[in-house]
Amino acid sequence: MMKMKNILLKTGVLAIMIAAFGSCRDALVIQPRQSIDAASALTSKDGINAAVVSVYSRFKSARLYGRDLIAIPEALSDNGFATNKSGRLQPEANNVYRAHFTDALWSTCYNGINQANLILEAVPAVNAAGITAADKTSWTAQMQFLRALYYFDLVRVYSYIPGAVVSAQDKGGVPIITKGVSSSTDALALLPSRAPVADVYTQIINDLTAAEAALTFPGLGVSFANKAAAQAMLSRVYLYMKDYANAKKWADACITLAGSRLSTAGTYVAQWRGSTHNESLFQLVFATNGENIGVNESLQTSFTTLTAPGNTSVTGGFGDLVPTLSLMNDLGITLNGGNTTANFGLSVTGLTRGSDVRAQLYESGTTGRGASKVECTKYIGKNGFINLDNIPVIRIAEVYLNRAEAMSTPGSPVFNQTAALADLNAIATNRGLTAFNLTGSALYEEVLKQRRLELAFEGHRFFDLKRLGRDLVKTPHYLTVAFSDVRILAPLPQREIDGNKNMVQNSGY
Repeated sequence: MMKMKNILLKTGVLAIMIAAFGSCRDALVIQPRQSIDAASALTSKDGINAAVVSVYSRFKSARLYGRDLIAIPEALSDNGFATNKSGRLQPEANNVYRAHFTDALWSTCYNGINQANLILEAVPAVNAAGITAADKTSWTAQMQFLRALYYFDLVRVYSYIPGAVVSAQDKGGVPIITKGVSSSTDALALLPSRAPVADVYTQIINDLTAAEAALTFPGLGVSFANKAAAQAMLSRVYLYMKDYANAKKWADACITLAGSRLSTAGTYVAQWRGSTHNESLFQLVFATNGENIGVNESLQTSFTTLTAPGNTSVTGGFGDLVPTLSLMNDLGITLNGGNTTANFGLSVTGLTRGSDVRAQLYESGTTGRGASKVECTKYIGKNGFINLDNIPVIRIAEVYLNRAEAMSTPGSPVFNQTAALADLNAIATNRGLTAFNLTGSALYEEVLKQRRLELAFEGHRFFDLKRLGRDLVKTPHYLTVAFSDVRILAPLPQREIDGNKNMVQNSGY
């Protein structure tokens, strides 16, 4: 034990990866209270299926999509105000130095990557009864999709995004590791450095492109990697890269394959109340209450005190993060007495909404944790238990907005204001708004505004501002954070710097 402990301290990311599959006696978690001996995990059909599910399961951690990758981008940006009802998300909303994504995001992602790598290496050679060529193709494509998502989340958190870089502070991307690590010997032999950001994006694109070619739609359904989800992710990744032609290309493919799937003004709220949103192209499923993150850190408790829509007599969660005045103004939500900072500080005594149906997912919370606030109810125990919700990772609405942005960005090789306006209005009219008639910068800024409204409290806003190189304008609640501020990037885990001479810390940390 002492020897392994020393190895873990010395080898940083690779030691973390060993933990995923380290010993032949370790167990792979499949579902709550289910496991399989790792000695046979990658030699049988049941074992590989279990290992594949385990790679999906890591995304449900509170440090990834279970909370942090959804809530922290809202807190860091201009969307979220921290109520301080539990103290959680208060430092992030104030952009306190080092209050960012935690070290556990790094370790959880690299654990998942290592599992994916080991599965990808094992699948071609496995020859057990019942395993078909189609099984191998499916497993490989799923692991490529998930590995791409892990790397995408890592590089957008810890690195600058292409085309929006403070050159003097740029320390590169994240380590690219595509070989599985299963022993301390392997860990000690390799101390990775940060790859260039462009190389990380190339790795992501290669994995997604390979996955897209092999997957089908609907395939195993939106709770698993599928062809439309891979196309949607390619559209998102290329938009981040500012490769607008490919962002449009993959958005076109996704919308053609999956169909519009857009909720209408009449069905929008109901779709957020069901366990699976019809617009979801890929979601993370919380199947049983045994997976419940609980009252401290679930998305429900993070965003609302309510246990059910409209029921202010029962207090459940904390409502740690609520919409800012600027977000409420954009949504057309007006507090009784007006949207002033003074009024915002009081308990909500009532509110009015405009025609935008998205505002209906924001309502008064309870007074059980203190002054009531306008709270987001996108996550409100949709799976039958409080604090248990499936999490959409990518929805078709985003794909329309990706394409609209690609076609409305000045200088884009696919610049097409008429088509961009059509996509913008597909979103707007299905959300109860009157169609827009805009051109030029007004069209572009409206696309970005509708992206803010459509994807609010889904983990996008901070990354959208970051990829556009924009300051975090957080008045009147907090101070503005300039894009050049070192706090735009998360610090790498200190153990990585201490244990690996090849690893370089982000500037300012």
